Amino acid sequence: MSKNFEMIYISPIGPIGVNLDNGKICELKFIKKGKEIKSKRKICIDLNSQLDLYFKKKLNHFNIPFLLNGSKYQKLVLNEVLKISYGNTLCYSDIAKKLNSHPRPVGNACRNNPLQILIPCHRVTGKNNIGGYSGQGAKTSGNFLYIKKVLLDLEH
Repeated sequence: MSKNFEMIYISPIGPIGVNLDNGKICELKFIKKGKEIKSKRKICIDLNSQLDLYFKKKLNHFNIPFLLNGSKYQKLVLNEVLKISYGNTLCYSDIAKKLNSHPRPVGNACRNNPLQILIPCHRVTGKNNIGGYSGQGAKTSGNFLYIKKVLLDLEH
C-alpha cells in the first residue's frame, strides 16, 4: 500500500512527497518512488516554485508556512537545525552541546525530520564523516545518503 500525498514534486535527485495540515506543510520527504502530482492549492504552487529555485541554486531560504509535529525534544533539535544557514554545517555534537544533550538523540531527531529540506537536517554531520540521512548511516550506502551528499554539494 502506498502513501497518499497532496503533491509529489519531482526533484533532480528524486521524488518528494508533500502533505498539508490546516493549510501548512506538515510533511515534505524524499520518497523512493512516485509520479508527479500537482496541486492547485496556493501553498503547493508556492512550494513547487521555491523548490524549483532551490534546485537551480537561486534560493537559499524557504518562505513556506509549515507545521512541525513531533516530540518536545525533536522540536528543540529541529529548531536548532533551522538556524544553520545555507552552505554551512554543524555537527550532531554541536547541537547536542547547545541543548545539554548527547549527539545520538540529536541524530534520532534529525532522522525523523518530517520536513526535509525545509528543516535542513542534511546540514548536520558527524565530526569525522557525513553522518546519516533519513535513517541511513554514514557507514552504509544508499539512496538517502546520496541525497544528503547532493544537497550539501548543491549548497556549497
